[in-house]
Amino acid sequence: MDAIQQHMLDSYRAARRGEQAPPPPGRYDRETLRTIREYRSFRAITEPEPGPPWRARLRTALTRWARRSATRPDRPGRQPGGGPEPSCHRLAAPTAPTAPTAPGAP
Repeated sequence: MDAIQQHMLDSYRAARRGEQAPPPPGRYDRETLRTIREYRSFRAITEPEPGPPWRARLRTALTRWARRSATRPDRPGRQPGGGPEPSCHRLAAPTAPTAPTAPGAP
């Protein structure tokens, strides 16, 4: 059902009930569009501009990273600075020297 058919049905219903007929379709379109345009211009003045979307994503990511690194306890194998410990600085566990075994010995 399109707007004209709905208007005809509403007009018939209003006439049967003795009520005032509804306005024809499209009568307040200009007024509605004007109100929407005024509202958007009002919002543009009263609300701050968010800026580029990449800034918000970067700020959010940095905030999450800072919070996460501030609340995490130090994990083994990590330096206090947060980076992994270089492999050249790791000390091998000392092992006891083993005696050479003779061939045929248990």
